[in-house]
Amino acid sequence: MLLLDITTFEPEQGMELFKRWELVESMDFPNGLKIINQWFDAGGGRVITLYDVETIEDYMAYNFPFTDLCTVEVFPVMEAGEYKKFAAEQMEKLSRLCGIP
Repeated sequence: MLLLDITTFEPEQGMELFKRWELVESMDFPNGLKIINQWFDAGGGRVITLYDVETIEDYMAYNFPFTDLCTVEVFPVMEAGEYKKFAAEQMEKLSRLCGIP
């Protein structure tokens, strides 16, 4: 499953956060977690990361070391093409249930 997170941190926490990132990234990632891409807000104070994870526990294990330094908003996401296909299938099912031609 794809998860997008937005990590927000205070500028004074930046150096500690980057040190911890280096430490965490030097260790083994959980087996079910892959970072697809990561972007840093040019204005500072935010990092946006797209993950491919097998379980929420894999995601949480990777992010737990940062919970005292930042706030993380996480969203399950899907590619637009996949969403269109899913939505069309669901609308078709709903139409059949409601007897709508």
